Amino acid sequence: MTIEWRRPYALVRLIGGRWTLGVLGELAAGGLRFQDLHDVLDGVSHKVLTDTLRRAECDGLIRRHLDSGRMGTATLYELTDLGRSLDEPLAALGRWADANWELVEAAQRDWASRTGS
Repeated sequence: MTIEWRRPYALVRLIGGRWTLGVLGELAAGGLRFQDLHDVLDGVSHKVLTDTLRRAECDGLIRRHLDSGRMGTATLYELTDLGRSLDEPLAALGRWADANWELVEAAQRDWASRTGS
């Protein structure tokens, strides 16, 4: 079976940013404000989080809107239906990693021992 590589490659580029999966994972439980996302994603800078959120919004994975339930202007980020549709494919990747990660690590150790890396 031949797999068309262009679409999966495009998907990896879509979600492959260092913080994108973290953002999507945190928003899976519900909408969050910028500062809440920043606090939970330990180590991300404000600029990188802003860039990540803008890219995910541009790609249709999240939406940004004013939270009418708060005083003043509070911006809330939420997954779109398109963003939520990634739940099962990402869960499948997680299951693959759980089932195979020891094999990946063993292959990496074997390669390192053969190449001196």
